[in-house]
Amino acid sequence: MMSYLHLLKNEHMKLFKRPRIWVLIGLMVIINIVFSLFFKFLFKGTDFTFWDYIQVSSYLLIVIQLMCIIVSGDIVSSEFEKGTIKFLFTRPVKRAKILLSKYLTVLYITGLFVLLQLLMSCILGLIFYSGTLFDLDQKVLVGLGGYLFQFIEMIVMCSIAFCLSALTRSSVFSIALPIFLLFTSSAVITLLDHYHYEAGKYLLFANTNLMPYFFGEPLFEGMSLPFSICNIFIHLVILFYFTLLSFTKRDVHV
Repeated sequence: MMSYLHLLKNEHMKLFKRPRIWVLIGLMVIINIVFSLFFKFLFKGTDFTFWDYIQVSSYLLIVIQLMCIIVSGDIVSSEFEKGTIKFLFTRPVKRAKILLSKYLTVLYITGLFVLLQLLMSCILGLIFYSGTLFDLDQKVLVGLGGYLFQFIEMIVMCSIAFCLSALTRSSVFSIALPIFLLFTSSAVITLLDHYHYEAGKYLLFANTNLMPYFFGEPLFEGMSLPFSICNIFIHLVILFYFTLLSFTKRDVHV
C-alpha cells in the first residue's frame, strides 16, 4: 500500500515539475482576466449579474478541456517516448497499479483545473458584480450545473485520451483524435437527430452531455438519464479493459 501511495505521489510530482502545467495554468488565468474584462465592457450599464457571469464563464471549460486532453494524452505515451517507462516497470508494483496511478492523476488534474476555473470565475465575478451576488434565481442552478455536467463530459474525453495514450503510445495521436472528436461529434449527433436516425442514441457522444435532462430535453426519443449514464459506463469499461490488457500484456521495447 505504501509503495503504491509513493507511486501516486511520484506521478503528481512529475506532473507539476513539468513547465507545461504551469504554462497552462498561467494561460488559464490570462484568458479569464481578458474574458471578464470583455464582458464587463460588453454589458456595462445592463443588469448583468454575478450569476450571469458564472453561467457564461462555464463556456471557458472548452479551453480547460483542451488543456486536460493534452495532459491526458501525453501522460503514458511520453514515458514510452522518453524511455522512462522501464524505470517504472522495474519497481515492485504491478503494471495495472502503475496505469491506475496515472489515471488517478488525470482525474486529479482535471478536477483541479475545473475548480481553479470556477474559483477564478467567482473571484472575477465578485470584483465586477459583487452587488448582485444574492440575486438568486434559476441562473444559480444553470451556472453551477454547467460546471458539473461539463466536468463529467471532460472526464469522458480525458479518459479516451488517456486510454489512447496507453494503447498507441503516441502523444500526437492520443491528443489529436480526442480534440477532433470534441469538435466534430456534436455536428454528427445533430445531423443524426435531424434525420431521425434513432440508433444515434447509442453512440457515446450522444450521451456525454447530461445537461438536457435538467435544463431541456434529450436529442433522441427513448433516452433518459439512467440510459446515458449506463451508456457512458459501458463504453468506458470496454475501453479500459482493452487498455489494461494492452498495457499489462504487451512487450515493452524502449
